[in-house]
Amino acid sequence: MVTRIEHLSDELILEIFEYLKPHILFDTFYNLNKRFNSILNDVHLSIDLKYKMSKTLFDQYCHKILNHKQRRQQIFYLKLSNTRTFGQIGLFIKNCCIESFINLRSLIINNVSLADLKVIASKLKYLQYLYYVKVKRAEPGNPLEEEEHYIYNTICAHKSLKICSLLDFGDLLGRIHHDMTSTLEYVSVDVHDKHDLVNLIYSFPKIKRLVVSCESTSSSSLVLRHPSIPFGPSLRYFHLTETDILFEEVELLLKSFYQIQQFSFSSGNSDFCNGSRWQNLLSSMP
Repeated sequence: MVTRIEHLSDELILEIFEYLKPHILFDTFYNLNKRFNSILNDVHLSIDLKYKMSKTLFDQYCHKILNHKQRRQQIFYLKLSNTRTFGQIGLFIKNCCIESFINLRSLIINNVSLADLKVIASKLKYLQYLYYVKVKRAEPGNPLEEEEHYIYNTICAHKSLKICSLLDFGDLLGRIHHDMTSTLEYVSVDVHDKHDLVNLIYSFPKIKRLVVSCESTSSSSLVLRHPSIPFGPSLRYFHLTETDILFEEVELLLKSFYQIQQFSFSSGNSDFCNGSRWQNLLSSMP
């Protein structure tokens, strides 16, 4: 039987297929004919294992897609969540090999435990095309500092990664390795204190957009390294929240960002309400 969809070009059918949910797509079109099978093998799959997903549907994804030799190479987007599920991320780790998703570009993980995140982070090095990572932690526990340090630096040091968001880590996130160098360009992250903020900027020489939550309680002054070492040379957008950083330290940062176009922050420090200080700072900038 010839259907109307078969009158369409392969390119248009492929575009239509990429809008459909993967488990429905293969249940509906696989093995109808050789042409459809060939097009299905070229589809870029977006896998959204979202919150409230049933265990039955998750098992179907594992059987038909996540553990299928051909299909897992077609996965370009993957979203995992423990929100109102059955411990989905732990089961995914147990039943699937994320390192075999060799064409994965985007990875989103919600409500993940530190233990599960450490396992996933250790395998990201095999994903050479990974471009975007967003992680939202579960409720903070009492993790080991070594785990925090490993997770943070493993993700941020990934060679192909350009966009990264690490949310709800609070001040439990491990300290940044002093010698780490990252190719990240767009980052949203929590850091332990203002000294980690400085190390982070030094570690991201290509950073263009930075959103940071910094619950610093350090009493020592913020200090930059030698002027010959580049400090945020490409940074254009900088947003800083939840910090007790001093006005003098904000002034030091802004005067060091030669390409900055937009800066915003939130603070409870009354020093930042002094309009004349802002006027003097802004008038001194190029």
